Amino acid sequence: MRKLVHSAVCAVLVLVMTAMSSRAQEISIIRDAEIERDIKIFATPIWQAAGLDPTAVRVHLVNDDSINAFVAGGQRIFVFTGMLKVADDPLQVIGVLAHETGHITGGHLARFQDGLKGASTISILSLVLGAAAMAAGAPSAGAAILGSGGEFATRSFLTYSRTQESAADQAGLQYLTAAGESAKGLISFFEYLGDQESLLTTNQDPYVRSHPLTQDRIARLKQEAEKSPYWNKPARPEDVDRLKRIKAKLVGFLDHPTIVFQKYPLDDHSIYARYARAIAYHRQAMTEQSLAEINSLLADKPHDPYFLELKGQVLFESGDIADSIEPYREAVKAAPYEPLIRVSLAQSLLAMEDPSLADEAIANLEVATKMEDDNGFAWHQLALAYHMKKNIAMAALASAERYTVSGEAPQAARQAKIAVDKLKPQTPEWYRAQDLYMVARNAVEDSYRRRGKEPPPEEEPDDHGGSGDKQENKSGG
Repeated sequence: MRKLVHSAVCAVLVLVMTAMSSRAQEISIIRDAEIERDIKIFATPIWQAAGLDPTAVRVHLVNDDSINAFVAGGQRIFVFTGMLKVADDPLQVIGVLAHETGHITGGHLARFQDGLKGASTISILSLVLGAAAMAAGAPSAGAAILGSGGEFATRSFLTYSRTQESAADQAGLQYLTAAGESAKGLISFFEYLGDQESLLTTNQDPYVRSHPLTQDRIARLKQEAEKSPYWNKPARPEDVDRLKRIKAKLVGFLDHPTIVFQKYPLDDHSIYARYARAIAYHRQAMTEQSLAEINSLLADKPHDPYFLELKGQVLFESGDIADSIEPYREAVKAAPYEPLIRVSLAQSLLAMEDPSLADEAIANLEVATKMEDDNGFAWHQLALAYHMKKNIAMAALASAERYTVSGEAPQAARQAKIAVDKLKPQTPEWYRAQDLYMVARNAVEDSYRRRGKEPPPEEEPDDHGGSGDKQENKSGG
């Protein structure tokens, strides 16, 4: 497996840079509506069998070709793109998700999980990677990532004991059986990784180091798994289709275009090949060829929200902003519960700089932020939309939400104070602004006191609430 990541900056795959690993590579979180949805579809029966609320479990995609997955920060599962790209059967992905769910329900690393429950995704991933780097023998790199989070950097970080691994194995098998799934994929995945035990640590995939896979353990697990009445049950055809689309999309966005066309040559007219090539053409600024592939996909599946979303993205990023709006609108109609697609539509609407489109943008962003209240980019776009409407109070409130998500307490306090002063008292928005202000102000004061300094006095309100968002947008921030 390759260890270096090719980053793709795009609307569908929103990359959030987080840290430098011991291999001096960039690590990023990928947001993609389709892939996140498909992983949740794979895992939902497992989570239900485990007694978890599927809406409370968060899936995060880590842009890294390593074969890895881990649990951190409570009910959060981090899945590496390398694992998805190497999997050749959806049962392998489902099996790994079942095993990781066993770590959640078993409360493994409970003290660490409790410490991260309130942390942002960025903070969690930075701590995980920093501690992993230190454990792998790169203390300077690890320390640089961890910063103030050094208390979590122990050599046993995210390394489960044999007892915990056995418990997660048994729980995973139980959940798979309860969900009517075969554990054959999990066994084949573990057998593949088990062959790496003899490799040097630097050549092993991280999953092997954090989840020790002895041949005896795999044999015992297989013996138990074969007792399931579902052992020989194959993957559902629709799940096979989902995994093939995931792989095509990841290859299209993350691999070099040359590799894309090697894996999906022009004489391959499958949906997956056309999907990957459409993305690769777009990355090469070959818009006409990209749209031709997308239009052929839409001819076969005219209401597919993710093909429509891709068309909107290609048009938007190629400068055809006005033409990008309708595909995004159709995508929202086809998938009304996908907040990322609503945010993309709003971005196109606002990029037109037409105040008559601001209400539509606000409507979509309000829905998106209710579904994902930690989406900082959505809050940023909402602040811009309210600015376009000259609603300074609501622009400031949206900015306060945005800075709260990103952990920028001084800016959050400043914008929340503006919102409190300008909003009508005793309204839900006014109470929310007060809450945000108190949380941010306390964070600012605690930060100063920890450094032995006197906190600054509260700032007077600024008549230009949220203007930082407006200026940042103009400068391309």
